[in-house]
Amino acid sequence: MRDEAGLRCGCANEVLHFVICINDLPKHLFNFNLSGLHMNNSISLRVGLVIIFVLVGFVFPLSFGLAALVAFSVYADISKPRTDGSSGHSRLTDLTSESEGWQDSFRAVCESPAETGFLDAMISEFDLEPENGFLSGGGLELRMQVPVAQYRLDFLVDTRLVVEVDGAAYHSSPEAIEKDQRRDLFLIEKGFEVLRIPAKTTLYSAHEAALLVKDARVNIERKDQENERAISESFRPTRIASALKSAALGASDGIGKANEYVRREVEKAKETDRLEVERRTEEQLEAIQKELEGNEERKKLFEKTRKLFD
Repeated sequence: MRDEAGLRCGCANEVLHFVICINDLPKHLFNFNLSGLHMNNSISLRVGLVIIFVLVGFVFPLSFGLAALVAFSVYADISKPRTDGSSGHSRLTDLTSESEGWQDSFRAVCESPAETGFLDAMISEFDLEPENGFLSGGGLELRMQVPVAQYRLDFLVDTRLVVEVDGAAYHSSPEAIEKDQRRDLFLIEKGFEVLRIPAKTTLYSAHEAALLVKDARVNIERKDQENERAISESFRPTRIASALKSAALGASDGIGKANEYVRREVEKAKETDRLEVERRTEEQLEAIQKELEGNEERKKLFEKTRKLFD
């Protein structure tokens, strides 16, 4: 009885430890160092965890949920677009909300009155304040003049939304439109979403420009949620079981076809061998017939012997 009680206690401790690990897992998954080699190492580790959790899931189905969670964290890191560093305005880094005239320091980075109007609208709409060289507030981060490859973005909202303020003088000609399209396509391929706002909107309806940013952020969030659901759906036990069943049926069908092919080839080989034996027999009989020509006694003896075997 004592051994049984000890065994139950040990099992309970193991279950408790497993529950604690599950509870803490999301914090560890989403707190990896996402720079350089560290991010690559963390992704490799998490891909390994996905494989392990899927295999364990056939014994403990809850592991499929963990596999989906880890897979989504990998997807989030891989799909996150990368910039080429900070905006390059080091003088903004030390600014805080207590710094005198910090708004003017950020306005000085803008390259046109239309960009300045957009900046003021964003500061007002989201209560933005300086933080490490960018502006943040209301769950939003705003960076200015961000380098990405050969381009420099007017504004970058959070990490995905590129905002370009287009003046009619520089963005209305066919050449400029084509150039902007190539730029947008490049950024989209890098994982960004691009929002182009006419300069007249930021100059005369700045609040509307801020609303366009809100709508774009909502669309990005909806896309991310749809991707998350798609990944989670792909790791559902029923979906995995169905995929495995299909794979098993496909393998079984492939084996059946292979067996049928082997059987046909064996039959062909047998038929070929039979025909070859018949051909050689006929050749030998013809050779014997030629040897017996002119010797009636041997010929009669051969015919008599042949009848014994027919």
